[in-house]
Amino acid sequence: MSVSLPPWATDVFGKQAPIVQTSLGQALRKMQANAQAAHEQTDSNTNHTYGMARWQNQFERPRDELKDLPGATAVKPFRFSFELMLVGRGLIYPFRYSETIADVRTTRIPKESRLIRELFTFAPAPKHVQGAFDLGVEAPALPSEPRGGLTRLPQGTQLILVPFACNASELLAAYWGIAALGENRHLEWATDPVALTLPPAVISYGTRLTSIPEQATGETRKHTGFAEGSEPTLTLSSRTPSEQPRDIPPLTETEPDEDQTSEDDATH
Repeated sequence: MSVSLPPWATDVFGKQAPIVQTSLGQALRKMQANAQAAHEQTDSNTNHTYGMARWQNQFERPRDELKDLPGATAVKPFRFSFELMLVGRGLIYPFRYSETIADVRTTRIPKESRLIRELFTFAPAPKHVQGAFDLGVEAPALPSEPRGGLTRLPQGTQLILVPFACNASELLAAYWGIAALGENRHLEWATDPVALTLPPAVISYGTRLTSIPEQATGETRKHTGFAEGSEPTLTLSSRTPSEQPRDIPPLTETEPDEDQTSEDDATH
């Protein structure tokens, strides 16, 4: 299906708008293929593996497709596991809006996290902001000041949303457009969301494991037992003069690094 290029896309991405449009369609097709492959490999009765693989690939595949474009930059939001791509003036944010065929014009952002608040500082302002007098009580608002890589975005950056619908069986639809974050996570579209062209199949799937490596047999297995292998090298730490009188034994292994992993601001 041939889809025309919306005027705002040329304004945001310049001459690279057509290739950005095509690349996003390819990226989402690869996302679906990877997620389905992971699901099939686990032979699971649930969709947990598909969901995790889809969530990861919805950010990594657009990065792979767009990273070599002139001027394209990978942007890492604060405490977010993945990078978002900035091409021209457009910061691209893909997300799943439905598991079934649904009207994208009535969609909502899945979760209003602090990350989402930060991203939408690069979007148009909503027409109506719900205040304390609307509810009768004053609810604390999430901070929205950009952090991390978002602080280095150039002035005039525009958030480009890429909502898509999919499930473990198929990729149903995908769109792109510009919207404000309205009440109750509803999107107020500043542009009409335009359907992305989705290729019928993966164009370039990349490197995958297609065969099991040759296993050791016969003579190659002769000296692979634990007792016959080479002795491991131990890292010893000498005791200081102050430790020796206190009978403190020497360390036989290095201390593990402190785990620096933190939770993401977005959900799967």
